[in-house]
Amino acid sequence: MQSVPVFPDYFSEKPAIVSLEEIHQLTPQQEESFLSYFNAADNQNIDPHIRVANFLLNSANNFVYESKTYTASEAFRLNQGNCMSLAVATTALANLANIQIEYQLIDSTPVYQLSGSVANKGIHIRSLIYKPVTTEAVTTSSNNATSFSNYSEGGLIIDYFPSEDGRFIGNVFYEEYIAVYYRNIAAEALNNDDYSGAYWNTLESMKYDPLSSDALNMLAVAYKRIGVLDKAEEIYLYGINHAKDKLTLMKNYHILLTSQNRALEAETINRRLSTMNDPSPIHWFNVAKHSYDVNDYSDAIRFYSRAIEIAPYLHEAHIGMALSYYQLGQVESAERALNRAINNVNDFSTRNLYESKLNALRRLL
Repeated sequence: MQSVPVFPDYFSEKPAIVSLEEIHQLTPQQEESFLSYFNAADNQNIDPHIRVANFLLNSANNFVYESKTYTASEAFRLNQGNCMSLAVATTALANLANIQIEYQLIDSTPVYQLSGSVANKGIHIRSLIYKPVTTEAVTTSSNNATSFSNYSEGGLIIDYFPSEDGRFIGNVFYEEYIAVYYRNIAAEALNNDDYSGAYWNTLESMKYDPLSSDALNMLAVAYKRIGVLDKAEEIYLYGINHAKDKLTLMKNYHILLTSQNRALEAETINRRLSTMNDPSPIHWFNVAKHSYDVNDYSDAIRFYSRAIEIAPYLHEAHIGMALSYYQLGQVESAERALNRAINNVNDFSTRNLYESKLNALRRLL
């Protein structure tokens, strides 16, 4: 298989990157604090994995959520971090305690929001720690920021606010978990306009998960942000040809083609996208919007309907339906769609805008 096309000359020299060993390395003081608790005589009647959970919950002064990825030592020093930081901190303790740890990818309650051109959806990694010997299962919980609950085949879930709403996507191998760490660092760099940091940390992640569509997307976005669009396109095409999950790559490649006014190529990709099975309403919303933009209002209605089937609360899709019906001269259908948009919007100013459109539309009836 052809290797991933990368062009480092467009970025600054490789910066210092956290090594694999440093991710889970604790300071001597942090190790001593944990091992003193773990080996204390008073705690020996508690299962080892429960001791790890209790240390995180109590001795670590209630590890709290903060949307940043840290190494284990940073997480314990700051007493905070995102779900990846919590998994990293848990892994560091599990290694010291010599207990088994595994990782899962979890999809939070599927609520989608559109912010500009960005779709936000809760997906995260959580860890499970296991008791060395099978004994009677015990469930623990807490009202604090970090909670531990729900045995799964003897494993204790370590996550922020675990609930029944989380949907299990799949188990994550250790190499994939490490790749997620570096991709998180790359994403943070990208958000801070540090494109070299994003580039090099993404390459580091690909040592562990070389055909990750998320990593390939990150590389392409880094090139796109610095204006090297031909290299971004090479990455997208490579990913579409080789990655298992092609959907997001195709979406972003379609956006790139559209921005370059390459209408025929964009339409070819759009047709492929329209036939794909995607549980995300954002995909169907974007396909519908493209159809609307090229004056194909019947297709726009069809694809907005697909989005609404999945996420009936997505007011942007209802307003898209209303505009499409209006363009086809179906004013009554447009009115009904506008009413649904109004019923699903929480923002006061947006609601006022929709209501003014509805009043103008009613004058046509």
